Amino acid sequence: MRFLIIIFSFILLSKSSSAYYEFDANLKSAYSSIISFDFEKSKTLLLKEKTEKPGNDLVILYSNYIDFLKAFISEEEKYFDEFKKKSNENLKLLDKREENITSPFHHYAKAEILIQQALVKVKFREYVSAATDIRKAYRLIEKNKLAYPEFLLNNKLSGFLTAVIGAVPREYHWLVEIAGMEGSVPDGTTELKTLFKTLEKSEFSCYREELLFYLSELYITFNSNEADLLECMIYMRPYAAGSALMRYSTSAILMKMGRNDEAYDYLKDPAAYNTGFPFDFMYYKLALCKLRKLDFSASKDFEEFIKRFKGQNFIKSSYQKLAWIESLQNNPQGYYTYMTKCRSLGTAFIDEDKDAQSEAAAIDIGNKLLLRARLLFDGGYYDKAQLELAGMPVDSFPKYKDQLEVTYRLARIYQKTGQEEKAIDLYQKTIDNGASATFYFAANSALLLGMIYEDKNDLDKSESFYKKCLSMERHQYQNSIDQKAQAGLDRIKILRNPE
Repeated sequence: MRFLIIIFSFILLSKSSSAYYEFDANLKSAYSSIISFDFEKSKTLLLKEKTEKPGNDLVILYSNYIDFLKAFISEEEKYFDEFKKKSNENLKLLDKREENITSPFHHYAKAEILIQQALVKVKFREYVSAATDIRKAYRLIEKNKLAYPEFLLNNKLSGFLTAVIGAVPREYHWLVEIAGMEGSVPDGTTELKTLFKTLEKSEFSCYREELLFYLSELYITFNSNEADLLECMIYMRPYAAGSALMRYSTSAILMKMGRNDEAYDYLKDPAAYNTGFPFDFMYYKLALCKLRKLDFSASKDFEEFIKRFKGQNFIKSSYQKLAWIESLQNNPQGYYTYMTKCRSLGTAFIDEDKDAQSEAAAIDIGNKLLLRARLLFDGGYYDKAQLELAGMPVDSFPKYKDQLEVTYRLARIYQKTGQEEKAIDLYQKTIDNGASATFYFAANSALLLGMIYEDKNDLDKSESFYKKCLSMERHQYQNSIDQKAQAGLDRIKILRNPE
């Protein structure tokens, strides 16, 4: 009898500790709750899974998701430290199963955790370690695709990494080459888009929301094609009712398309859908949306964002926008007060904050007419933006910067209102007058001309303008403009050599 009890206990112990991967209904619900930022519900579901199926190692991956999103969204040091510690422990746990696991989820889970580590490390400026994590993840997914070519989730990470590698700034290309990694934004975007459609009727359909977030970010950053933006937005809308992430992404796409009033409808009540883990960035987006229609009540939303958000990004940008509001309301003292805060608070890491820091350092109130036109244009109020500049010759703006901006701004307005030839002439004039300046107007004009000629299928002219854009150096928004130009060259390469 004693012998039987020992054997029975051994069987139970083996069953409880044996590792495997099962993407069951409970984990699908947990994952969906995680993507909706309802971390308390997801923790309950993961605890249920761990209790009922103690060997299911997918619990490790989805627990890591929670810690990752907390650190990534909040940008708080305490969450970053907690995430780093736990993600390293999770990777060690998975490494212990290495010899006994024959599941496509094993290397996939490790790669996912490594990518999550890298994304958070970039936010906290740990670039070397982040690059190492990306390289490891890239190798794992390559290996997994060879071993399990039919495993659909391989393409989620593969597409994401292909796009990320393709977006690496030029000065770091040598690192990518040394690591033996290849990628381009168009190839990565296509892989993700294809996967999104493939997953509709698969067991992984719950991953479509995450894929839409990646696609929306790629389209907003690298692709101004209206058809792609519209298609992405249409797919996102059904998710937006119950998801803060999808409300954000839908509003971001709408703002990119110049449909500011529609974006406002998704943003106007942050507290109503900010019921899970705080997604305070929505207050910044709401404020920006209001400002683009010259609604100066935006100031309270920028202040609310600054009060709530404990991270460093977009703080300088918020103070810059608050300063703009003061300037537009003819309060120069208020402008200087906010710009003083802009100089001393937050970090100048992302482009928006770099631009804010540069303006704050200059201690020079910009031209209010141009600022109004810029904001109205960014909101898609093209006729109103044009009225701000109507009848104003270039030489009526005494500053060199303003002269560049007025030709650039009018070119943008003409392009959006179907007056393409006028736009082309003014973009070229901006390039001729500002190619050696540190302002972004000439470089972005070359980028936009590249896009215009790409749409016309004049690939030679398009390529020449993308290369012209890349030839300009030491200007504002250098990395992001260069990334877009490189993505344009990658698209042309595909168009010339379709598979």
